[in-house]
Amino acid sequence: MNRIPWVRAAAVGVCASIALAVPAVAAHQAPPDAPDARDVPAAMTTPATADPVTPSHGPATPSSGPAKPPSPGPAKPPSPGPAKPSPGPANPGPVKRSQGVTQEDIRKAQELERYWTPERIRSAVPVDAVRAGETAQAPLRAPHAAGRSALFAPSHQVASGVPTVGVFLIRSDDGSATPNQFCSAGAVTSPTKSLVLTAAHCLRGDKPYRNVAFVPGYRGGASQAGEPGERPYGLFPMELGKVWIDERYLSSSPSDDVDFAVLRVGPNSQGQLLEDAIGRGNTLTTVPAAGLARREVTLTGYPGGQKTPLQCTNATRAFQGRFMEIACDGFRTGVSGGPFLEGFDGSRGNLVGAIGGYKTGGLQENISYSAQFDNDVLRLYNQAVADAAPDTVNPLGAAGTWQHATTFLTGRFHSDSVRNSTGDLIVRWSDGEVSLYPGNRTYGLGKDIQLEKKGPTWKQAKALTVGEFTGNSTDDLLVSWADGKLTLYKDVNETNKLHNPIQLKGPNGTWTHAVGLTAGRFGGGNARRDDLVVRWSDAEMTLYTNVDGRGLHAEKQLAKRKNTTWSHARDSVAGNFAAATGDQDLFVRWSDGEVTVYENLGAKGFKGEHRLRPAKSPWQYSTLVTAGAFGGGTRQDDLLALWPSGKLSMYDDTTATALGRERLLVPARIS
Repeated sequence: MNRIPWVRAAAVGVCASIALAVPAVAAHQAPPDAPDARDVPAAMTTPATADPVTPSHGPATPSSGPAKPPSPGPAKPPSPGPAKPSPGPANPGPVKRSQGVTQEDIRKAQELERYWTPERIRSAVPVDAVRAGETAQAPLRAPHAAGRSALFAPSHQVASGVPTVGVFLIRSDDGSATPNQFCSAGAVTSPTKSLVLTAAHCLRGDKPYRNVAFVPGYRGGASQAGEPGERPYGLFPMELGKVWIDERYLSSSPSDDVDFAVLRVGPNSQGQLLEDAIGRGNTLTTVPAAGLARREVTLTGYPGGQKTPLQCTNATRAFQGRFMEIACDGFRTGVSGGPFLEGFDGSRGNLVGAIGGYKTGGLQENISYSAQFDNDVLRLYNQAVADAAPDTVNPLGAAGTWQHATTFLTGRFHSDSVRNSTGDLIVRWSDGEVSLYPGNRTYGLGKDIQLEKKGPTWKQAKALTVGEFTGNSTDDLLVSWADGKLTLYKDVNETNKLHNPIQLKGPNGTWTHAVGLTAGRFGGGNARRDDLVVRWSDAEMTLYTNVDGRGLHAEKQLAKRKNTTWSHARDSVAGNFAAATGDQDLFVRWSDGEVTVYENLGAKGFKGEHRLRPAKSPWQYSTLVTAGAFGGGTRQDDLLALWPSGKLSMYDDTTATALGRERLLVPARIS
């Protein structure tokens, strides 16, 4: 079907009319001991078996899977053969203005109608044809998939249109002479009476838009006496800033799994809200992975070269366990965003999908796809109903990037963070690059600052930690290298970067055995975080107090050589987890998933142990852990954890007895 195969590499750019302006809201925030299933190896997961979920306000009852016919809810059961659509208002009389509609709302719709003349709508080309370099009048045809022709269902045009399905008109606003464009879309019933669902790739572009409109029930061709017009219900303008797209689709590598968008439209020029004009919209219905194969689903869309909707009814099947696939002929460019409707009565049904997802809907005109309608689409719908702020492009990037992180370090580095006692994050990447992410004082991180370019040098850093070794408020970075060198980088910040090294030890055979460094305030007799815990390759644990620019001083053994415990430690982090103030505690993640806090390490050693998670907990699958003061206070009690899927989570205000609430900073990679 060739629907925008280039879009995965497109530059991020969201139009001015769909401005997205606040930090992303996580779709799923699992409790700390139950991370996202994608963070756990496949052998640990259980297939989904639950019934589909319908939004609580929706009257329709979804089916329970492919083995049972769909429950139509309030809609009539589908009749045999193609359903006859409602003809729409043939000779409408006076129209009552919807409650709350203002004269300014009507003026905007009238202005929209002046631009979108019937001639402009007829000449509009599919947005995906423009991006793929095709023409609407001569769409590419792909051959049928080999050995599967028996699955294909014929399609037919619906001359009178479908009230809840329409053309989504998009006009670029870059000052150049660009063709008018369109996708397909469906109305969604909601308390607002004004929601439309289409494919995210229809709206994710690198140019701003204006004069964007939804035309429900559109049908091409001149109207005859007694028949509905081309725009039987009028045009409904997209409201500025009222487009909800998942942040994972806004990233530089958009995820196929969330290729859907919900938008809110204003009233038409007669002052009617969308559902006051067309009647009830389609009912959003979520579908579990086990229910992607459905018995009878109707597909509707507007292919390039025609503005009369094309329709087909067929069974669906699961594809890759996360997409819905349907075999219907003739669904070429232009149909993106068209609804998958179950229990369709000729006018409306249960909305279980929208053309998009895999390859932005598919590369053949006889096979179409939808991303799975799970809690992710429900989250966007609920955002739209509540008029919540849309997602934004995550300044931390996508999960695929974070899968290359090899070291986490926290401290106060950026000048603003030093002034405000805020924690920052330093990351060393697998290619040797070193980055600084400033904290934002609200349990989040800002865009990164490069401290060191990628290269071979920092790949040789064997163990790293952060402390206050040189006596001022800006933290320092201590590094043990593969050749045994020990280097202190003084006053690391956005200006100094890593330009002030102090060599504490030259190459030697002893420090080649240092496998873990943890700096903190462990009883060295002052208020600075200048005490160093070293874990050696033979499992010995050593505490050096009052480390400074002149080197290491007093040494204390915490655990003997070749003990059977500390060889199983994976991460050790200094923090303030116990209720008492003063010296810091040691957080340890073990190889078997146990998570432990040792209270007041300097005074109690390993006797003040608190177990936060037992052995065999999901924490055995985390890859990196650190702790900092990211919430605006001075206590280092906010844990950052990275998971194999690239998911980055923060557990704020963690104590010696409980992990804090999880905040999702980077969603897991899902495609």
